[in-house]
Amino acid sequence: MATAAAGVKSPPSDALWVSVPNNQLEIQELGNFAVMEQNKTHPWELTFSDVYESWKMILAVDYGDLYLLHLKALKDGVMVNYQAIVWVKAEGYCGPEPKTLVSFKELVP
Repeated sequence: MATAAAGVKSPPSDALWVSVPNNQLEIQELGNFAVMEQNKTHPWELTFSDVYESWKMILAVDYGDLYLLHLKALKDGVMVNYQAIVWVKAEGYCGPEPKTLVSFKELVP
């Protein structure tokens, strides 16, 4: 499992999360999506930088996958660490959006 940055703890080893390479384009796009979605509901005006750790949890075949992302974004001129969970829905899943931001929070060292 990747080493956490700035004292941030990784998901528990007994969780169903599997580490995925954070340098994949899909992972970076999910990080950007999470920041853009957060900006829609909060007046933070975050600017996405990058995902530095990422994990995936495979849901039931008909539901899709959850991605747990540790990412960096610029907030008021300061780089801040965040944790986002994004649900990427399975193809054909009922619903208007293929992705949903499930949670987004600042990671405190």
